[in-house]
Amino acid sequence: MSQIFKPDNLSIKQIFNDTGSFYQVPEYQRPYSWEKEQVEQLWFDLAEAYANHRDDPEHDANYFLGSVVLVEKAHGYDVVDGQQRLTTLTILFCVLRDLQHNILGQIKINQIKNSIEDLIEGKKRLKLMTQANNQALFETSVIDGIDFSAKKKHLDDNRFLQTAFYFKNLITDAQNPDSENHINDFSGFVDYIFERTTLIRIVCSDENFAIKLFTVLNDRGLDLTSADIVKAHLMQRLPEARRGAFVEVWKRIETLCVQMDETLQLLLSLYLYFLKAGNPKKILHEELKSEFKDQAPLDVVLALERFAKALGKINADKHDKDLSKLRYLPQSIYWKTILLTAKQTDYPFYHELKSLLVKYYYQSWIADGTSNRVKQLSFRIIKMVKENRDIAEIRLRILANLRQYPSYLLSLERHNIYSFKWHKPLLLAIEYHQQDDYPYIEIKKDLHTEHILPKEWNRADLDWREHFFPQEAETLLNSLGNLTLLSGNKNLLAGNRNYRDKCEIYAGKGLDGKTSFEITKRIFEQTPVQWTAETIEMRKRWLVAQARAVFDIV
Repeated sequence: MSQIFKPDNLSIKQIFNDTGSFYQVPEYQRPYSWEKEQVEQLWFDLAEAYANHRDDPEHDANYFLGSVVLVEKAHGYDVVDGQQRLTTLTILFCVLRDLQHNILGQIKINQIKNSIEDLIEGKKRLKLMTQANNQALFETSVIDGIDFSAKKKHLDDNRFLQTAFYFKNLITDAQNPDSENHINDFSGFVDYIFERTTLIRIVCSDENFAIKLFTVLNDRGLDLTSADIVKAHLMQRLPEARRGAFVEVWKRIETLCVQMDETLQLLLSLYLYFLKAGNPKKILHEELKSEFKDQAPLDVVLALERFAKALGKINADKHDKDLSKLRYLPQSIYWKTILLTAKQTDYPFYHELKSLLVKYYYQSWIADGTSNRVKQLSFRIIKMVKENRDIAEIRLRILANLRQYPSYLLSLERHNIYSFKWHKPLLLAIEYHQQDDYPYIEIKKDLHTEHILPKEWNRADLDWREHFFPQEAETLLNSLGNLTLLSGNKNLLAGNRNYRDKCEIYAGKGLDGKTSFEITKRIFEQTPVQWTAETIEMRKRWLVAQARAVFDIV
């Protein structure tokens, strides 16, 4: 086994600066795909680890970035797993190089340059063979130098350049002393990335074995590592005669998790956030061991069971429209912790709080906010709820946070609404607003987004060209006013048809077996004759007004 499988825990400096550190992403790998959320998550995780280490050198002495699986080749290494991280790090190096911060010094700049291209051999450290033009685009837009004055249209189809601009904005923000994301000693932070951030580099001599290993490493299995450690830690503090009672309660908690389709890992994370009302600085089981050190193990497990039951009640409520909307959010850990905190403390403004969370998280999400943007305020709200602070104080805190960023209303004016993950939750939130009693609608494969002006509007057998100019149609196609909801095979039936044919389908039965969605029925009720650019604009104004009724904080 040792001949075909060699793991080494290496720093980023070693990964990118050692002799022979040249990587090629084979053509069978998927193209680079990291989005803003992932880039910012990496950055803020690194910044947080560095801040922890500065405060206490025993904390986060190293930041573990995961593993890369490689196959040894004559040119260096083929990347079987880890190409997204290697590409993202390379883009970060290029941004640091091109911003040329005086604070870094020439020696550090040379180290950064050597991580991009071997300064002696002149050979690129990372090559992408995933698509025909990927390497050329990677080199011309990032490796050979980044044009930070590039216009937005050049960013839309260039994920490499998008990531570069994300990093540029993060670095600029980190160097602003007035920013909440300011990083003290930025040069030290760069050192931390190179010297103390590590990857496990697994080098294989056989490609088939490497692919099998990649499959094993990515098999999530039962994510119970922290749960097992916490359980063992608590049990060892009990005399043997009392362990049976502990195990019985623990099994009940595991059963509750299965019944409500939540992992034990998530339950423990929610409980930790509730206990700390702040950002954890250590891994989950270490934090929980610290929290539980002065508590009796049976008291701990019984309290955890009560917490799990409260979560079960929240998850089981399918008629609360606020909870329905919150379930669509990409991050559930913050809103669930806040509501569970309110339940645990008998917070008197629970329903007002729930409504406020919908408004805050959706405004942030629609305005391109990432999880890091809402994280610190979420912890602050948990603390305020535990302190039984008035809901008016929480409202003011949320408004102050939202004022720091562009309004979500600007995002609703975009012409590419369909491309954003929040477009369907937005339409559903507006749909819920049309009736008082509306059960939860799960976003599944049979729930479709319908383009009223169809994607193939210019087909010769359709009459849409009589009502839309080509540029007008392309601009409005994916805009808010042209989108609605359909269920089941109704989307396939409506599809690329003339407007009057579509209206007959819009009037048919929907998910409830009786009627179509209210926002869809309204289309043919308000516009029975023809769909035009003017009616798209009118419908957009109506949808924006409905969104404001749901999400505005007054």
